[in-house]
Amino acid sequence: MKFEKSRFHIDFGPVSLFERVNFKMKDTHTLSFTTHCMNRCIERNIPKNIIEEIKKFNTQNWKLVTSEVRNDKGKFINSTWEKVIHEKKYWITIGFNDVVQTVVIKDGKGTDKAIRNGELYNFVDKVNKELMLQEI
Repeated sequence: MKFEKSRFHIDFGPVSLFERVNFKMKDTHTLSFTTHCMNRCIERNIPKNIIEEIKKFNTQNWKLVTSEVRNDKGKFINSTWEKVIHEKKYWITIGFNDVVQTVVIKDGKGTDKAIRNGELYNFVDKVNKELMLQEI
């Protein structure tokens, strides 16, 4: 089943979404790769030592950059993290079950497609505030 999704960037919020992503990902320490993702890493010349480092994920060593949400639910479906390794900026996108969806070497900030305000922004903020209250 396909659903519409939208991207949010940590520079623009909503804060509640990124607090929720960090909260849900804080205990993640091992990531897995699909065959498709591994093939894309090979095509993109991502070194094996970088892939091994990515597998040993820790939110303390990576910077959260973006998150995509389902438009109908307001919950995040993936998150993108950044880390500079050997003077290259790597972005990894992590989906359900701690599976890496993509790995890229990134030059830009990734802000061009990010939602910055509006009805969807407010909805996502409300949903994630409520979800965080349920965790307390």
